[in-house]
Amino acid sequence: MGMCGAYLRVTSGDLRELIEEPDRYWEYAEKADGTERAVDVDKAWNALWYLIGRAGFEVDFVLGGTLLGEADSDGPPRYFDAGEVRTISAELSRTGFDELSQGVTLSDLEAEGIYPSIWDEPDALDYVREYYDVLVPFFADAAKAGDPVVTIIT
Repeated sequence: MGMCGAYLRVTSGDLRELIEEPDRYWEYAEKADGTERAVDVDKAWNALWYLIGRAGFEVDFVLGGTLLGEADSDGPPRYFDAGEVRTISAELSRTGFDELSQGVTLSDLEAEGIYPSIWDEPDALDYVREYYDVLVPFFADAAKAGDPVVTIIT
């Protein structure tokens, strides 16, 4: 199964409720599953983190954010407020995947120990691109609506 990343677009009211009761995260995630309010990035999260860090993104939308609940809980979920979502959206929109991955080789990802261990497959970066290309409109829609985003890696 492995560690997978996911994003959940919530309203400001939902976020207030989740800050008060972080254990309800799974209830919200289940309700949004299969809708435009939820995005799964599967195991591409670590490569995305590596690439945006290398590119100097202002907000680490993979491992950053503010904790919801205790750090010892599953995940734990983290959130980005509407302002952070706007910043993330702008960075994603102006940085295409080709630019983001320029100069990165599969052997670089392997040498850095980036999860999952698929970097011997010639089309492995296409796997990461697929999820990056889903995140661009996801964050754009959230930014346009002024919505916060919650993320988790489990």
